[in-house]
Amino acid sequence: MVEAPSTVAVFVAGVLTILTPCCLPMLPPMVAGSVGHRFRPLAIVVGSIGSFTALGVATGIVGQISPDSLRAPLMIIMIAFGATMADDEIHELYSKYTSKIAGRATETTTIIDEESHPIASALVLGLLLGVVWLPCVGPILGGVLAYVGTTGDVTRSSSLLFVYGLGFSLPLLAVSYGGKQGGRALVNILLQGQRPENLRKASGYVLIITGIAMLFDIDKLIMSLII
Repeated sequence: MVEAPSTVAVFVAGVLTILTPCCLPMLPPMVAGSVGHRFRPLAIVVGSIGSFTALGVATGIVGQISPDSLRAPLMIIMIAFGATMADDEIHELYSKYTSKIAGRATETTTIIDEESHPIASALVLGLLLGVVWLPCVGPILGGVLAYVGTTGDVTRSSSLLFVYGLGFSLPLLAVSYGGKQGGRALVNILLQGQRPENLRKASGYVLIITGIAMLFDIDKLIMSLII
């Protein structure tokens, strides 16, 4: 059974992922409901949730090998992803190299003609969205995967990544079906001033703190005191 605090945290992580500074500007042109087909945004969402859930299954299978021995390495990975988001120089370096991988994935999304098959092309885009937006989503998604890898439970891991996908999808659908003007207005509001950069850094520090807490089993101590 998925614990409520974990579910809420992963859902919020999904929302924060798509609200990163580099994801937001790409939302209106990519998923505007008036482009191609009105169900195109839904197809993108179905594809992305499917790919995230599959990642959860794969991570759960790996975590089953030895969840206790994998806990420390996975938490170090989470801390590293947090540092990537919190530090400007590390984040810039990360974005530089992951952009090359993202570029190749973007080329793959064009294998199905968007005008002839808008739904099918949107589904493919959704399936590859995590890779296409790797420079943007990688750190938070990586932190979430590091966390679910400690569960050692395929069902729980896949459920948490499904919830992550839902959180990721809600802003996407809000921009899509909020109308062209409404969607752009929402994006403009969220991009005002230093808000996006502050949000990125704050998310990074949360990952670092969470990783350190779990590395030293502070989370288990807190849970034992609560229970």
